[in-house]
Amino acid sequence: MVSANHKENQITVQRQDGQQATYDPKRLQGIAAYREMDRDFAQGDRIQFTANNRELAFSNRDVGTIERIDNNQISVKMDGAKERTVTFDAAQMRHFDHGYAVTSHSSQGLTADRVLVNMDTKVHPELINTRFAYVSVSRASEDVRIYTNDITVLSERLSADVTKTSAVDLQKAEVEPIHNRHQAKEPPMPNSREHSQEELRCQILAETTIHAPENINTTADIEHRYNAPIQAALPKEASDYEWKRETGEVQSYQHTHTGIWLHIDPQGQFYDRQAQPITRETALEHSGQAPAHSMGDNAQVQSGTKDTNDLGLGL
Repeated sequence: MVSANHKENQITVQRQDGQQATYDPKRLQGIAAYREMDRDFAQGDRIQFTANNRELAFSNRDVGTIERIDNNQISVKMDGAKERTVTFDAAQMRHFDHGYAVTSHSSQGLTADRVLVNMDTKVHPELINTRFAYVSVSRASEDVRIYTNDITVLSERLSADVTKTSAVDLQKAEVEPIHNRHQAKEPPMPNSREHSQEELRCQILAETTIHAPENINTTADIEHRYNAPIQAALPKEASDYEWKRETGEVQSYQHTHTGIWLHIDPQGQFYDRQAQPITRETALEHSGQAPAHSMGDNAQVQSGTKDTNDLGLGL
């Protein structure tokens, strides 16, 4: 770009042949702006693509490993469950870069044995939050290490919740059946200490070791702790349940539509509201047959009744 006229909303660019062109970005769509940079590549290097390509069937930020370089022809074995190799002419398809580090957003859907996460507290505060921490940390299958410039500020930033309420969620709340509202709160389990989400957040943050950044426990640990049982027991239906509380090792969930409650421990054992073990079949069977009526203080409700490689991540 040579110049910009903010008053007229126009920019002037210079082509490779030296000629200049002025245009209004609002009227010219479908362009790709990028900067050319020199990079050295060799066989075995990790590579990521920086633009979509329908012909080669890869998307922006897809990653892989270079298998062969023959003049300008580069063959890349793509990551993923299905093995496939793409070959392209580097002189023609130039949207690629080294793939040893990716952003947290680009890492969604990826899994690596070891993950190194760079969390710089000097960036915009809204970029460091519980969602960023959860996505980054959960990419690792064996080991994750967090590197930061200020561990005290980082602990505060990771407590920021950026969850937004969608129009669909608001609509669900408005049309929720009246009989479900009566049974929204289930009596507590007897003889046990229940913990709310905020109590768990404070507990895990308090356990953070200030002098050992590699062992930082973030609120992502909380999400994994109370979501893992339902995801393991009901992987297809887990998104329909909302975590409510923890009682000992037992996590309690409520169905977002029907108000049904389930209680599961980390080993996948189901329980009723008297903290007695029951089978998975019993819990699910009862949850589908629960009567639609409000519960008194002495009502007894059983569980299910209504009531691959190293990867670096950065911002």
